[in-house]
Amino acid sequence: MHAMLTVNAADAFPLPDFERLYRRTATTMTLLPDGVSYALAAVVLKPGGAEVAYDATFRTRLFGEFTDANRLLRLVVTARGWRIAWTPGAIFPEFDGGAVLTVNESRLNRANIYDRAGQVLADQNGSVVVLTLRTQTYPTNDPAACFAALARVFPARSAAQLQALYGPNTGRDFAYEVGALSQTRFAEERAALEAVCPLEYSARPTRRYLAGGLAPHVVGYIGPIPAEQVADWVARGYPQDALIGLDGIERSMESTLAGEGRATLTLRLNGVDVRVLAERAGTPSQSVYLTLDRTLQEHVQETLRTAFTKSGLGYQSPGAAAVVMRVDTGEILAIASYPDFNVEAFNPNTALPNAAAQIAEWLNDPRKPTFNRATLGQYPAGSVFKIVSMAAALESGKFTPNSYYTCSGVWNGGPIGDRLRKDWIANTPRGSHGTLTLKQGLTGSCNIWFWHIGWTLSSWNPDFLPEIARQMGFGARTGMTDLPDAPGNLPDPARYEQLTGRKWRNSDALNAVIGQGDVVVTPLQIAQLVATIANGGTLYKPYLVQKIGIISEPSYIAKPQVIRKLNFKPETIPAIQQAMCAVTTDPTVGTATFVFNGLKGAVVCGKTGTAETTEGGPTHAWFAGYAGRRADEPEIAIAVIVEKGGEGSGVAAPIVRRIVEYYYDLPINPWWEVGQTAP
Repeated sequence: MHAMLTVNAADAFPLPDFERLYRRTATTMTLLPDGVSYALAAVVLKPGGAEVAYDATFRTRLFGEFTDANRLLRLVVTARGWRIAWTPGAIFPEFDGGAVLTVNESRLNRANIYDRAGQVLADQNGSVVVLTLRTQTYPTNDPAACFAALARVFPARSAAQLQALYGPNTGRDFAYEVGALSQTRFAEERAALEAVCPLEYSARPTRRYLAGGLAPHVVGYIGPIPAEQVADWVARGYPQDALIGLDGIERSMESTLAGEGRATLTLRLNGVDVRVLAERAGTPSQSVYLTLDRTLQEHVQETLRTAFTKSGLGYQSPGAAAVVMRVDTGEILAIASYPDFNVEAFNPNTALPNAAAQIAEWLNDPRKPTFNRATLGQYPAGSVFKIVSMAAALESGKFTPNSYYTCSGVWNGGPIGDRLRKDWIANTPRGSHGTLTLKQGLTGSCNIWFWHIGWTLSSWNPDFLPEIARQMGFGARTGMTDLPDAPGNLPDPARYEQLTGRKWRNSDALNAVIGQGDVVVTPLQIAQLVATIANGGTLYKPYLVQKIGIISEPSYIAKPQVIRKLNFKPETIPAIQQAMCAVTTDPTVGTATFVFNGLKGAVVCGKTGTAETTEGGPTHAWFAGYAGRRADEPEIAIAVIVEKGGEGSGVAAPIVRRIVEYYYDLPINPWWEVGQTAP
């Protein structure tokens, strides 16, 4: 278009200025690509030229579609033909008088995050000072010093980037919010900034995390828009300096927590609106109530912390995770990953001393404190997967709960040959389990029994065990939408052959049937599995958001969502339940009875797991179970993993007991000794 301007217009508005004004106008309007269309109204010929009357329709992200009618474009005849007698008024007539295009948006307070009982986890009761730079008072003597000072105070952008964003334009009055500082930081920096920058100041509420170290992987944190995403967020109506949710619920529920303030697109002259082009009604911000029980969450985090720092249970481990879930709904009551961190340090307006140093320490820590092990950690399942394998055995019709097999301590190589394999008990004074029923095989975690199952099922139908595992929630994400979660991995013959180029053999099933090899799961998947067994076969979608809105008028209340009901034989799940309850009560074969001895006031049914890692070295320690006041009235499912912690019974099971003791308000017993040898 610039090539069609008259000579005088082109000289007055060189291409860079011409283009900059159009781009800034489009950005301010949040104009969509190809978001302008025209309807010709009339053409009036005049001596030496013409006037074209037309209507322009704009399609924008922030204001939707609106029409600016009765616009006028002036054309003149020159020696070079028809040319546009262009001025800024060709964009909007008021531009010729010095007006500027402005979005006036009422900023909403970001809504709060609460636990299930209405206890605050994050609110907007902090206070910051907002720094605004106006182009009419832009420093002409030493602008570089101004932007260098601003870059020092707001290091997310360099001085060059700040100058590109907020530098001098065509002389029009633009107001740019450069950033916000805590009251303390503002007092420290004010004199240095005012020496080189003419700034305006205003107070604004800001985020406050009342328990910064509580459920940090769930609550998440806010921060400045990442530089590479600024254009995207501005197009959605966010100011360039907006703080957005960057992790956790703050991120997944961003639009709910932030809301949309009422906005107007106006032409403003000397601080007064002269014309309103478009309006957006806006939507209120809404608080989010989580399913978390704040006091239980605190206890679970403290239990993991003390397991590492006081009990010695985690002395060789880089980290751990725990999930507590309602068995009849899928509500997550507590979810913890250790080591953890304080989200307040990520708050751009934090009052925490040395926040940047703390963040750097966490990001460089090989234990990955900011990584959510509970939903994203993927581990070999070990013997907790035998719950799935027992279900497959019973559903196949090849076994009954009272089928028996002799657990000699050594696998004899299978009917047609396999390498010699030793059961875990072979290295203990007992040497073998002896003859056990299938239920006892799960209770005693006899690998020999399950190798027998794996070989039998693979010989009959190698896809059967993977299919039962898929029905029980493995090999795919859990369905939770509030936080990202990993899918794990579930080997099956077709995928195995595709990846390896080798035909599936019965011996390949022997790793899978005991939760080793390519079987990879998350703690959340294991909690979902145990909840499904506890409630009799209903696989629920796990969730963290209980309701949205205000206490008296919620706009959304979560309802349990059933993924599927397991269409198993009537005896399958009761048999697994009986075997799991014996794990903590049967002194002859139960692998965790020594941990739960003396527990009164609650019953725990579960499964221990000791999972070998691909890199060798210490094993992962698992315990997964459910608890209730009575065995036939389960309430909560619990999954705990201690990475490279050793034996599941001696390391993970004591953590589960402490969680149960707290949940049922029972006496908290001291930690048990590490070093037991049941998987």
